[in-house]
Amino acid sequence: MTVPINKTLLALSLALKDLEAPLSENEQQAFRDAANQLQLDSNNWEDYEPDLLQVIAANLSLNQLYQTAKSQLDALNGEIPFNLLPTQAELQQALPEIPQLSTRGFAPQNNDDDSNEINNILINILATSNPPETVKKLSRFEQLQQFLQNSLKRK
Repeated sequence: MTVPINKTLLALSLALKDLEAPLSENEQQAFRDAANQLQLDSNNWEDYEPDLLQVIAANLSLNQLYQTAKSQLDALNGEIPFNLLPTQAELQQALPEIPQLSTRGFAPQNNDDDSNEINNILINILATSNPPETVKKLSRFEQLQQFLQNSLKRK
């Protein structure tokens, strides 16, 4: 089974996974703010995406990783195997500091690139005190990255 993907959020996840330099406090706060906005008003993703993209673009290393991941995701048909996303149990194990995980996400707005699962994952990751460290705890992102690289080799 496959799931439609939000390429921006998924590319950000993959970029954070490979980021070696720590995020600044301002970047971490901007990600927490984005997570809070998405959780409170999840129907307005288009309003928050530009702010999130500005934070990504301002960090040269993060932006390079993001652009690489985004181009890999663009090469797919807009869907990934569902088993490559972290499970609820894996999220709970990686995110002990968040007692109750958000499961709201947001409804797709006639866009195949939206997925509540990915939105929920990212809302929770971005809300942590160290998003790159959190993503690295989620082994499914490593599997997803390998899937993307293998998919590109086959084309």
